[in-house]
Order: sequence, then C-alpha cells, then structure tokens
Amino acid sequence: MIDIVSIYWVKILATLLIFLALIILFVRSANDKSNIPGVELVQRELDKLNGNYAVFCNVVIHLERGVSQIPYVVVSPYGVFVVACCYHFGKISGQKNDREWRVKAIGVDERILNPLWENRKYVNALEKKLNLSLPFIPLVVFTHAKLIDDFGLVAINVSRLQKFFSSHTNVLIGQADQKSVIAILKE
Repeated sequence: MIDIVSIYWVKILATLLIFLALIILFVRSANDKSNIPGVELVQRELDKLNGNYAVFCNVVIHLERGVSQIPYVVVSPYGVFVVACCYHFGKISGQKNDREWRVKAIGVDERILNPLWENRKYVNALEKKLNLSLPFIPLVVFTHAKLIDDFGLVAINVSRLQKFFSSHTNVLIGQADQKSVIAILKE
C-alpha cells in the first residue's frame, strides 16, 4: 500500500514539474522577440514617435562609390537622425574605433564591418545631398544582438530606441529647414 501511495505522489509531482516547465517556456517565448524580424521591431518603435517626427524608410543615397540605402532617416526639431540597423543574433564585441566587430552566437563566430563607420558614411552622404547646415545625429540600432562592449551612446538595442529619441529635447532645427529636408527626402 505504501508503494502505491508513493508512486502516486511521484507521478503527481512529475506532472506538476512538467506543467511548471511548460508555463515557464510559454512565458519566455511570449517575451522573446527573436522570432520577430528586426525590421519590424525597429518599425514598431519608430511608429510610436509623435507628430514631431517624420520617418523615412530606405532612403537611397549616392555615395562616392555607388549608391547605398539608409534604413531610416528621422527628421525632427531635435535633429536629423540617421538610423542604421544591425539584425545580427548573438553577442557583439569590439571597440568603437575598430574596423571590424565580432559577432559570436551558438556555432557562429564572425566579423562584421564596424556599423558606426558605415553609419558615418550615410551621414556624410546625407549632409552632401541636403546641402544644409543641420545637426545630424547618427544611431545604430541592434535588434537581436547583445552589446558586450561599450560602443558609445549611438549604438543601442532596439528596446532603448524610445528613450534615445526622448533624450533629445533641445530644438535645433526650425520648421522651414524641416520642411526643406522633408521635401528633398520625398523626391
């Protein structure tokens, strides 16, 4: 009789543990943004910006050696934000002045060109195209990767995107200049 009772309680305990494990997995997967495409994560955050911001996607720009596409340009009274996106998975390490950064994920160890440098090319080309003296604010957004090293204030995780924009509160561009930039970017 004691063996039957102890087997019964072992089965109950095992069932409860499995049930608890499933609940934990379900909660984690609900909070896990890794199954959402990076483009969508960034777009969702940019869609939350108020009417002070004009968001342009995939702005085609001529560089010294060809044509490139800036993922996002955000025009506001607080500056012209030039947003590059990195959709890598894993851990990003390196120094902000290094030519390449390291991406380490499960089974993957690769190098990428420094996205801060790439973004600087975008800013330079946009300055040339707009031909206006404006405050350009570079920003590199990582959607799925974890930043291991300090890359400065302009390399952030997508979860910090709203905070980044809200930290810029000084009006630096008048309405006339904003309208000029918007008109040029709409071309």
